[in-house]
Parts: sequence; structure tokens; C-alpha cells
Amino acid sequence: MTQAWQLDELGRFFELSVDLVGIAGFDGHFKRIGQAWERTLGYSREELLSKPFLDFVHPDDRERTLAESAQSFAGVGSVTFTNRYRCRDGSYRWIEWNSSANMEAQVVYFVARDVTDRKRAEEALVAAEARFRAAIDGSQDIFVVLRRAPGVGGADGDLVFTEANAKLIELLSTPREAIIGRTIDEITPEARALGLVAAIDRALRSRERLVEEREIRAPDGGGTWIQYQIIPLSDDDVAVTTKDITSFRQLEGELREALQRREAYAEELAQKNRMLAEENTERERAEALLRQQQETMIAMSTPIIQAWEGVLVLPVIGTVETARAAQIMERLLPEIVRTQARFAVLDLTGVSAVDAATVAHLLAVVRAASLLGSRCLVSGISPAIARTMTEIGGAEGAFMTFGLLQNALRYALARCGDGAAR
Repeated sequence: MTQAWQLDELGRFFELSVDLVGIAGFDGHFKRIGQAWERTLGYSREELLSKPFLDFVHPDDRERTLAESAQSFAGVGSVTFTNRYRCRDGSYRWIEWNSSANMEAQVVYFVARDVTDRKRAEEALVAAEARFRAAIDGSQDIFVVLRRAPGVGGADGDLVFTEANAKLIELLSTPREAIIGRTIDEITPEARALGLVAAIDRALRSRERLVEEREIRAPDGGGTWIQYQIIPLSDDDVAVTTKDITSFRQLEGELREALQRREAYAEELAQKNRMLAEENTERERAEALLRQQQETMIAMSTPIIQAWEGVLVLPVIGTVETARAAQIMERLLPEIVRTQARFAVLDLTGVSAVDAATVAHLLAVVRAASLLGSRCLVSGISPAIARTMTEIGGAEGAFMTFGLLQNALRYALARCGDGAAR
């Protein structure tokens, strides 16, 4: 195999390699590089070969790159490190190096790889872990991650802490490194009595999220309510959050009592409304009865008697005020129409006195009766009633007056015909 053929094959290797392969001299310059460098950084090979390779290194990484290069030049064996290389567009790519020196030829053979995506993923993971740590450490709830350690003979092993937040560290006054790797029975033995260990076993078997609440009773009779949430992460890992929900429980109790009081008030109000409805019904019945009694009394106090055909008698007893005079008109006029009476006798023998307004109403009755074709005869007028009629005037000729009811009836009968008199 000739040297020319070997060089040709080496050149083919340089061109086909997807890694960043090359040869660098102890003078700090690249001697030969593959085509992948052009694809990765955007420079031509001439540009990369014309300058010291340190010119392309990020300023923050130059000191470390010099130190690693010195080890390679010293022939200490294979050297692996990472640094950032500048691209033509001004951005930087992370390059991972693996190099080995040839002391006789004063060169370093290297294979490098673009690990920018991996670095970014690692940085994102670190940032996510930092955010996660900040979140769980800032939480007011206890947060832990437990792993089921393999048991003897395939049995379930102990639950071992693999993560614990600041709240648990503060509660136990124990540093994190003294918690991680210890079992739940060693760190929080009360968890088994509270049923937490059994709940974790159920969650790991079902692979489903589990939320339960428990009350911790104190010797003095008080109680603290806790809620734990168990989230299976894998077949053996589980995340557990524990929070104090005593205040929420108290609020629920107060709300429940408030609702019960409101229901009691509503029932009391409904009872009062029913009583009020019953009272209203009773009052309406009483008012209806009172109206009926009043109507009966009115009918009894102003009875209308058909003495003979064509003759009505209305004996008036007691005091005649304005309202009663109006009632007399309301009862008398329809009766005149119904019986076609020619005479209507108003007997005032039982009336002691009337006022001027009442006399005016009586005169209105007389006029209304005359319009219906019936003539009014008034009997039993007392001296007081006579004076009142005289004082208001306008009564002369409106109706005939008689001292006694018999005389008024005799007059009416005489005018209704001999047949009616017999």
C-alpha cells in the first residue's frame, strides 16, 4: 500500500465524516480539517486554516481551551473537553473535542462534534429543574418524591425519599441530605398510622392519582385536617403533596351552619307566611261575614213592605245619616221599578232627628221616585225634622206629609181604587 494511496484514502475520510475531524499543529493552527467544519460554522476551510484556532473560541472559554490544549500538546493521552466556537453569522456552537497528540510529528489528531442541541437541552433541563426546585421550595405544602425499593423475595420494599422540599425540611428541622435516601418509616413514622403508606401502595398499583383527607386528633381533643395527593410517576416512584386544610374544614363547617341557619330562618319565615295567610283568610271570612251582617242590618233597618198593590211602605227607624239615606235610595228605587208602585210611604216615626244633608238626600229620593212615576208620602215627621226641612227650604210641594202612618196609607189606598181598599 503506497503512501499516496494512504493520503488519498485519508482525504476521502476527511470529506465523508459527519464529525468535525482534523489535525492541528502545536503552533495553534489547524493543519487539515474535514468538510463538516464548513457546514457547521459557515466559514470556508481557507478561513479556518488561515487563523489560529483560538481566534474562533468564545472569549470566556479561551483560558480553559488553552489549558486543555496544553495537556494534548504534552502528550498526556486522550483529552476530552467542550467549548464554544464562533460561526460566520456571529452565533456560537458548542463543540465537544476528543484529541490525542503525536509528539514526534508535533500535531494533534482530533475528532469533534457539534453538541449545541444537547447543551441547550441540558441547559433547559437545568433551568426547568431550578424552576421546579423554586416552585416546590416556595410551596406552603409539603412535597416529597418516594421510591419503592425492591423487597426481599419480590415483596414490596420500603418507601425511600428521593426528593423533599423546604417545607418538610423546616417542619422536621432536618437537612435535605439527612432525608434523601432514608425510608418513610424512619423520617415520618406517623405516615403509616395515618394510612398514607397504604394509600401510596394503592396508587402505585392502580397507577391513578389519589386524593384523601385525614384528621389528626390531638391529646387535648383538638384536631388538624390534612389532605394528601398521591401521583404515581412510574411503577416505583410517586410524588406526594400534603397540605393543612383545617381552616378550609372550619370554613366548610361555618358555611354548613350558616346554611342550616338560613334553612331554619326560611322555614320560620314560611311558617309565619302560612300563619299570615291563614290570618288573612280568617280576616277575609270575618270581613265577608261582617259585610253580610251589615247588609242584613241595613235590610232590617230599612225594610220595604208592599202594603197593597201599588203601595210600598218604608219604615225608617233610628238615626238617618248621609250614608243611610243613600242606602234608602239604593233600595227603594229598584223596588219601585220592580213593583210599579204608585205610592211610596216613608214613615219617619222612629227617627228622632236628621241633619240638613240627610234632608237633602230624602228630597233627592222623593224626586227620583217621582221620575219613576211614584209619589212619595212622608208620615211621622217630628218637630225637629220639620224645623230642619223648613231651614233648608225647597221641600214645599215636593211630597205630602201625614202625622200618622195610617193616614198616609188610607190616602194611598183611596187613590189606588176601591178594589184595593176592600
